[in-house]
Amino acid sequence: MPVVLDSKNFENEVFNSGKGSFIKFYAPWCGHCKAMKPAWDDLGKHYLASSSVLIGDVDCTQENELCSKYGVSGYPTIKYFPAGDKEGKPYNGGRSLDDLKKFTEDNLEVKCDVKDPKGCTDKEKKFIETMQAKSAEDRSKELTRLNGMAAGSMKPELKQWLFQRINILKQLA
Repeated sequence: MPVVLDSKNFENEVFNSGKGSFIKFYAPWCGHCKAMKPAWDDLGKHYLASSSVLIGDVDCTQENELCSKYGVSGYPTIKYFPAGDKEGKPYNGGRSLDDLKKFTEDNLEVKCDVKDPKGCTDKEKKFIETMQAKSAEDRSKELTRLNGMAAGSMKPELKQWLFQRINILKQLA
C-alpha cells in the first residue's frame, strides 16, 4: 500500500528519507482516481520495503494546503520527486501497473546493489570498496554523519550522492 502523506509527515517522508518519491494527489470521489487505485496500491505494495523508493498518497480533500503548494488543480495529479528534489516533476505517463513500475524503475529506483555492483557507477564502486575496508563501527559512524547531513541544504547533485552513499551503507550494515 502507498504511504499516506499529510502536512505533518510529507517533508520528512519525501525530502528527508533519501528516497525517490512517486506521489498521487487525489480526491476520494474522483472517478479517474478510483480507476487507477488498484494499480497504484499494487505499486505501493511492490515498493513498500524499498530502501530507495517511496510511493505515496495525498488526499487533497483533507490536505488542501499541501495540494495547493504543489500546484494540484485536477485529480489525480501524479508527481515524482527524485531524491533531493523539493519541487517535484509532473508524471504524464500511463496509469497501468506496468507503466507505473517501468517509470519507477527507470527514474526513481536506485540501481546500485552492493552484492551485485554491475548497476553501480564507478564512484559508487569506489565508495563500496572504501567502506568494506572499514570496520562495522566506522561504517555506522559514517552513516550517522551522512544521515545528519541529509536534512541540510545542498545542491541537488550533492544531495543525490549523499543519498547514494547512505543507501550503500545501509546495504553494508
